Amino acid sequence: MKFLCAVVLLFAAIAFAAAGDLEDELSWQSYKAQFQKKHHPKDEARRKANFIKRQRQIEKHNKENKEWEMGNNQFSDMTDEERQALLGAKPVIRKERSFNPAFPIEDRVLPISIDYRSDKCMQPVKQQADCGSCWSFATVVPLEFNTCKKTGTPVALSEQMLVDCDPYNYGCDGGDYTNAWKFIKEKGGIMINSSYPYVSGTTKTSGTCKFSSTSVAARVSTYGWTMPYPNATVSMQYLQDHGPLPSAMRVLDSLYQYKTGVYSDAACILADENLVDHAVVIVGYGTTTTTPAIPYWIVRNSWGTTWGNLGYMAIKRGVNMCNIESWTAYVDVI
Repeated sequence: MKFLCAVVLLFAAIAFAAAGDLEDELSWQSYKAQFQKKHHPKDEARRKANFIKRQRQIEKHNKENKEWEMGNNQFSDMTDEERQALLGAKPVIRKERSFNPAFPIEDRVLPISIDYRSDKCMQPVKQQADCGSCWSFATVVPLEFNTCKKTGTPVALSEQMLVDCDPYNYGCDGGDYTNAWKFIKEKGGIMINSSYPYVSGTTKTSGTCKFSSTSVAARVSTYGWTMPYPNATVSMQYLQDHGPLPSAMRVLDSLYQYKTGVYSDAACILADENLVDHAVVIVGYGTTTTTPAIPYWIVRNSWGTTWGNLGYMAIKRGVNMCNIESWTAYVDVI
């Protein structure tokens, strides 16, 4: 009888394992179709293993965390090294920023929420692809927005010009948005995207600078860091007065699979504010209607619309999550 029970349990275990393997295979095939993934046969097993590992992480997180949700995206089958290559924020250190004057915190009533996502001056979310050029996308967003506010006409500007031409930054190897504004101001402006389209995600390297003053579509007036920092109220004031604010943040493994909700991670409350590696843009703020209510920033990424909430995310506000409140900056245009 004991032998019979053991045999039954063995067959049940085999059947269970087979069912699990079949479910993983079906999920893998569905994922590849959804995100148009085509792998070399020799690379298929490794990519599938990466996907299954991330799928388990997603399932565990979504079961345990109710504030924000994970989901599959273009990163689910990537290696850790490939995902790290997308990070390219190299902002100037705090010592250099300390020379900028700090403006007093104004005693005024701020809007309950700001959301620039649907503003006609906000360009569609873009995709930096396989290049650490996040800094160039963070540089361009406020220039596009503020130029449109001045002229009344939406404009798309060239990230590739910065990747190819900016001597103060490092192309696909990273950079700083304030240095990029410095370059744009010295150069006399930044070109329109249609005259200098983005290709770094496909070529993986920066090319020869093809700047032409005849295609300049925006010019920098003034720029700087929001001061004092980190201070959520100050950033909210600047957001209202100067439009979208680029910032830098630390990217933990959990962020790659973010889908929706207010992102937070206990491991991203950092003692060292210089621990940042990715440039993003704060385009609004608000507070959830949940109990307890959670204040959040609305953040625009440059990882395409299949990441997060159509390329955007919400991240907890007022706690300097991932150092995002230490690196906000503003720019005005001519």
